[in-house]
Amino acid sequence: MFRYIKYSSLCSLIALVLLFSCSKDLGNYDYKDINEIQITGLDSTYVSLFGEPIKIIPELDFSQDSEGADSNYTYEWFAINQDLSTLNADKRTDIVNTRNLDLESLLLPPGNYDINYNVTDTNTGVQWHKTFTLIVESSIQKGLMVLNDVQGKARLDMISLVNEEYNPIYDVLDYTGSSLTLEGAPINVACYAYDYQFYGVYVNTTGNGTTKIHPESFDWDNTYRLSFEMLTNVPTDYGADFIEPVEGLQSFMYKDGDIFYYYRTRSIRYGVPINFIEADNAKFNAAPFIGYGDVTVLYDVDKKRFVRFTEGGSVSFEMPTGDLFDYNTGKDLIYMAKSSYNGGEVFAILKDPSDAKFYLARIRSRRNIRQQYYGEIPDEVALQMDQADQFAISPDFGYIFYNVGGKVYEYDFNSQKSKLMIDKGAGNITVLQFERYAPYSKDLIVGSYDSGTTEGTIEVYKVPAVNGDLELSQSYSGFGKVVSVAYKTE
Repeated sequence: MFRYIKYSSLCSLIALVLLFSCSKDLGNYDYKDINEIQITGLDSTYVSLFGEPIKIIPELDFSQDSEGADSNYTYEWFAINQDLSTLNADKRTDIVNTRNLDLESLLLPPGNYDINYNVTDTNTGVQWHKTFTLIVESSIQKGLMVLNDVQGKARLDMISLVNEEYNPIYDVLDYTGSSLTLEGAPINVACYAYDYQFYGVYVNTTGNGTTKIHPESFDWDNTYRLSFEMLTNVPTDYGADFIEPVEGLQSFMYKDGDIFYYYRTRSIRYGVPINFIEADNAKFNAAPFIGYGDVTVLYDVDKKRFVRFTEGGSVSFEMPTGDLFDYNTGKDLIYMAKSSYNGGEVFAILKDPSDAKFYLARIRSRRNIRQQYYGEIPDEVALQMDQADQFAISPDFGYIFYNVGGKVYEYDFNSQKSKLMIDKGAGNITVLQFERYAPYSKDLIVGSYDSGTTEGTIEVYKVPAVNGDLELSQSYSGFGKVVSVAYKTE
């Protein structure tokens, strides 16, 4: 009992000393109000387009600084990517260090971001903070890629699809701040699903060779070059004559009479040319046309014959015996293309070198290859086709469109008649095609320019049945001489 009381008395004494000390210290501190900043005028969510200007002006209210001189403050804008798949090291992107967010071109890749705005008083070091959501949509996600010649130099444009409307973006690489500078003359552009995670947009010029650009930002890296997709040793700036996309992560690449095959799913890359007949144990010179399908139709220029290539293979084979015509035609191939007409057919226009007669062959390129049609083309039409610059096949009706200078004709193999559909007079038509992908898969795309100018135009026509006149549905100007177009689907 005695020990408890003694301990209790000691505790009471300590408490009294502390209380006395605290009471004596009152009033020793000089408290001052600091400059406080209220950040207002910001919405919780903003939506902006990649590559487009963005302007966000917050309202700042300073409790002790009526003017809010920028010399007294520092500002910081940065973005945090909300995508959970993004690595932590890659989540943050610094934007600007200015009072307002005012950019001529927003270069954050499409996605959702937390935008952080910090204002720091340099006199006190105290920081104020606001956060909001920014949804970046892409103005370059979908649309028609347009490679054109502007005074002898290549320029990549785009007819962009945003909110169900198409609008041209001229010099889209400059628009997006891409690090790729196109050099030399334009050759072609191609778009297809090269990889599950990397959509292929291929640009080919005489100065750059063939290279992909990033599908979301259009930026560029040296590893995007086509040479990095090749198994054989080729120059770094290797350029294909053209790439022919095929559904299902497949494509064919043509170069100087050789055809190479790519199939991502089966880990097949461009390697040894497939224009090799196993039975002959010899390579053949291939025509620059690909009649792709489950069975792809190629043409042997040396022996003037059709040959076939099977999906996933590495060599070509002779054709089976045909019931409408001999696949060993002995004729020159003028044009060949795959069309979705009648469930998928390969159209081929042939010329007999002995008498200059023209013939149309149609081949169904499914697992069991089958001849669908063979017939001579009337002489008056053949004379036009012999001078034709380009051909295109209507997927709905099988009409063969071709142009001679500024005139576009439509040939109907059923009536065996040709009809003038477009007359540009002294104008020049540089592109005539049906795009593979919707929304242009059934529409005729015509690229042209006037002889007296270098300004080009792209027109899109609806193709009616029963040889009706073409119906102009879209027209865009401001291009150079259009050389190649391809639709970017993603």
